[in-house]
Amino acid sequence: MNSPDDPAIHYVAVGDIFRDLAPHERAEVERLITYNVYPLGQIFHAPNEVGEQLFVLRTGRVRLYKLSPEGRALTLMVLKPVTIFGEMTLVGQWLHDTFAEALSECVIGVIGRDTLRQIIERYPQVAIAFMELMGQRLRAMEHKLADIAFKSVPERLASVLLNLAGVSAGQGQSVVPASAVRYTHQQLAEMIGSYRETVTKAIGELREAGIIRIEDDAIALTDLAQLQRLAKR
Repeated sequence: MNSPDDPAIHYVAVGDIFRDLAPHERAEVERLITYNVYPLGQIFHAPNEVGEQLFVLRTGRVRLYKLSPEGRALTLMVLKPVTIFGEMTLVGQWLHDTFAEALSECVIGVIGRDTLRQIIERYPQVAIAFMELMGQRLRAMEHKLADIAFKSVPERLASVLLNLAGVSAGQGQSVVPASAVRYTHQQLAEMIGSYRETVTKAIGELREAGIIRIEDDAIALTDLAQLQRLAKR
């Protein structure tokens, strides 16, 4: 376990919800966070577990997902640093309704429910940032639902590839050579609500069209304009 004074993990802008605090206020909040390093595959919470803490993703990647009764997974969101998760249990919903799993080694901080409430009461600007983050995630879930309902697999795949590469679906942007997505076909299928075999076929079609290429087990976005047009259909 690391201490808040460890320069390797001292980070004041936790998930942006503390972005409006003064430096000394951020430092005070940082001292309340307990950090640990977790391995790939670590489950931080599961459905029907009681939630008593907020998780702070400092490094690494975490996915939030649900399982069907048959065991089929649907990835709701892939989180990258710096952000928070587990927040729904702190606003009236005491039980988690999703799984949270580490997709890589992660540094995760923890803030207890009561401690977070004290922070919010003392710093109202944190409450506003907290609500903004929840609103952003609600909109993301609404867009995901619409994509699953109305878009084809190639169109959904194009959207998720752009998102994972950190590129907007809007026109007129460029992608740098480093913009590559390193996820398995199964992981991508779980993100768009499809099957691995269907995603593999769609990836092959995009590759044949010159829109993407496969290199070192990663998907490189080579024709951003085409990918954006496909995502916006």
